[in-house]
Amino acid sequence: MTTATTTTSGPLPLTARLFGTVGALRSWAVASLAVNMLLIVTGAIVRLTSSGLGCPTWPQCSGSSYVPQSELGIHGVIEFGNRMLTFVLVVLAVGTVVSAFRVKATAAGASTRGIRILAIVVALGIPLQGVIGGVTVLTQLNPWVVALHMVLSVVIISLCVVMVHRTYDTGALVVSRLVRRLALAIVAMTGLVIVLGTVVTGAGPHSGDGGAQRNGIDPDLATHIHATSVWGLVGLTLILLAITKSRLVASLLAVQLLQGVIGYVQYATGLPVLGVALHMAGLALLTAMTAHALWRLREVASVGSAG
Repeated sequence: MTTATTTTSGPLPLTARLFGTVGALRSWAVASLAVNMLLIVTGAIVRLTSSGLGCPTWPQCSGSSYVPQSELGIHGVIEFGNRMLTFVLVVLAVGTVVSAFRVKATAAGASTRGIRILAIVVALGIPLQGVIGGVTVLTQLNPWVVALHMVLSVVIISLCVVMVHRTYDTGALVVSRLVRRLALAIVAMTGLVIVLGTVVTGAGPHSGDGGAQRNGIDPDLATHIHATSVWGLVGLTLILLAITKSRLVASLLAVQLLQGVIGYVQYATGLPVLGVALHMAGLALLTAMTAHALWRLREVASVGSAG
């Protein structure tokens, strides 16, 4: 009778199961990506419930207390809960770094050096995100600081997507130079769309607190400029889809269109809380999908076009 390997060698030690296998490294990376995407949604909930100053000080919640007191009500609980998510992200980031240093090679035999660098950058980004979040409170939710807070989340999500791909040894699709340039243009346009979206947010009514300042830009003008950039993004993606006829590009286009539909509906219905929250969830998905597409469409064919 054949005896299973796990019977003869025994189970892996706990630390090895948590940090020392490729599967563990993948789990840490995926969890880090998922929770960073969740942070955009919870941040939106804080803003949409006017809980941005639910904890009026930083790093304390109020006075000398790090936890919300009863007089702060539900707004204090919501803001404090969002702050606590930062500690979850720190644990996940540290776990990913530890695992990346313990695992020397991926399942395909590739070095994990690139994953280590990404994990360290993401880990450094989390406390920076916390500090910027604190500055938003200390500046009474200055809309430009709030925008920076969200843009950093977008950057971290993009890095996490690449990190996940590296742990799974995801291969590249060989494409023409034109396709690669179009993919880069789509990433740049997506970044512009997101930045302009933060300007719309800073001009709109959901400030995070009833008395928070706005950026002074006309909301309708900001919205129309943002919408124009979205149509530019969709146009570039349609061109890329026509060239590649790729399901990957079709999926990216579907996410863009879904996000666009949500944006138009929320605008037409007076920016309801649920609509704005869905739009922010769509933003996290759009960010991840764009980074995913760029990663896959990265290898340029030496001769001809394989796009």
